Amino acid sequence: MLNNIAQTLQNSARARHLLFLAATLATVLLIGYNFGTFDEAMHVPFLKATAYPGMYAGDAMIGLHSIYYSYFWHFFVPVLQAGWLEPTLFALHLATIYLSFWAIWNLGQTLFRNPAVSLLAVLGFIVPHFGFSGFPIFEFAPLSRTFVLPFLLIAVDQFLKGRIWLAFLIAGLMYNIHVVSVNFVLAMFGLVCLLEWKRIGVKTLALSALLFLASASPVLLWKAGGTPIDFSLRPEWVDFLNQTLFFHLFAMFSLDYPGTWPIVLGGISTVFVFFAALRRADPSLAIITARNFVYAGIVVLVVQVITVYFLPVTILIQSQIVRVGTWIMILAYLFFANYLVKIHQMGRYSRPVFAFLAGIYLFSPTPLLVLAAWAVAKWVTPPMMRKTAMLLVSSLVLVSYATVWMMGFWNPGALYIYGQPTPWVEVQRWARDNTPSDSRFITPPEKWGPQESDWRVHAERASAGTLSEILVAAFQPGYEIEWKTRFERIAPGALEKFDGDYFNNVQLTRQAYYSLSAQDLSALACDFDAQYAVIEKPNQHPLPVAYENSQFWVYSLSGFDCP
Repeated sequence: MLNNIAQTLQNSARARHLLFLAATLATVLLIGYNFGTFDEAMHVPFLKATAYPGMYAGDAMIGLHSIYYSYFWHFFVPVLQAGWLEPTLFALHLATIYLSFWAIWNLGQTLFRNPAVSLLAVLGFIVPHFGFSGFPIFEFAPLSRTFVLPFLLIAVDQFLKGRIWLAFLIAGLMYNIHVVSVNFVLAMFGLVCLLEWKRIGVKTLALSALLFLASASPVLLWKAGGTPIDFSLRPEWVDFLNQTLFFHLFAMFSLDYPGTWPIVLGGISTVFVFFAALRRADPSLAIITARNFVYAGIVVLVVQVITVYFLPVTILIQSQIVRVGTWIMILAYLFFANYLVKIHQMGRYSRPVFAFLAGIYLFSPTPLLVLAAWAVAKWVTPPMMRKTAMLLVSSLVLVSYATVWMMGFWNPGALYIYGQPTPWVEVQRWARDNTPSDSRFITPPEKWGPQESDWRVHAERASAGTLSEILVAAFQPGYEIEWKTRFERIAPGALEKFDGDYFNNVQLTRQAYYSLSAQDLSALACDFDAQYAVIEKPNQHPLPVAYENSQFWVYSLSGFDCP
């Protein structure tokens, strides 16, 4: 049945594209869509400040939008000014995921020349999987890194087909959109070119390099006229990032921080899954090249560990090179799809065992359980033990879904094209519609997350200081020095207790902010030239109320005599 469906799809372009469309809709509904959350908490305010320079007056974070060398958001300035930003971004999100599924199908064909593999690969990427960096393949909303994904998949496909010059040309064009993502692909291409330079040929390598430099020249020239690449060592800066929001991304693992365990173990599992499935792949030049791609990813991960723990080179920390794990995951899942097709054709396992393996592959959000399922099928032979192990692994899939949902990182079925209609978003929109554009607010500094917007997104007003600004500090060493001064005033005593645990740090920040008295808020208003303070109920102060809804007070801080 699997082969018949796959062959029908292979013979009909219309059927294939209906598959890609269905996979796209399923992915968006499963993951959810939420405008202005996660990394868009930075980029949407940057975009609005670019389109309307008078917005966010005096906000320190907004001044850092120039450190991002990307043309992606510049294309949306006229869209924003025309009032079409949110629906345009949603349409782009759908198109990007659709193109990614199309590229995944083609990549499966190039590697294995079997439509059943491509079918399983497309279905396998509908559910989000979490590896080394904790970032899924498809995210909650469009970003520059999600936009380049399908084009980089196409570049990898062209490289495997031997059109190396075209692969470098595509990578160069995408360099103007998201440098970091392309650097990972360049690392993979680079190792293969080094190992196989005789086969590829000097002329092809030279042409590829020239095409890359030419197509990437806009952003390369921009960077050349900006800040130089920083090769200095900054251990204090790295320690700061690890203690605030980025422990899982840089230090990666700690016995004292259980939140890092599934992320790192999931990432390591992708490596084992790849090499376990590699043995079932028929030898070919494309398979050898893909294997070398994974070797390149492993080398980058080793460099990540050396950088964070022994040699904190600024440019490597800024590049967040652990994200190369995304490409190891993509290749691991493609190869495991081929493994499933092979054992299905060979009748290697009984129907229940094969269904168990395929089900875990399709539905588990962590590659750790895919590896566990493979181990159970391969090594657990007593029938009762095997059934028990299969039941346990299947139950852990449900547990992993429940865990991510309860942590607030997942909101399936939600399509918030204009942002989630919560009291937090309502108070932001009140500020946007009822206060001067140069107003400045003291806001709850912890209010931001994968499913929650930053204050600046919908309010379009400056904030005196927020925890989300650390997202910018990870790209701009030195910014944290000034930020610490502001943050200590807004959340006194919280920073010194930070331990790298995201949830604990958020709770500490919240407690510190609500320890402020009315007199403290008045003093902050003078120091930060703020006109309003936002306070979450039931906390309350004897200050003039400018606005309230079911969850928040907005207090007026104007009219106080400042020293």
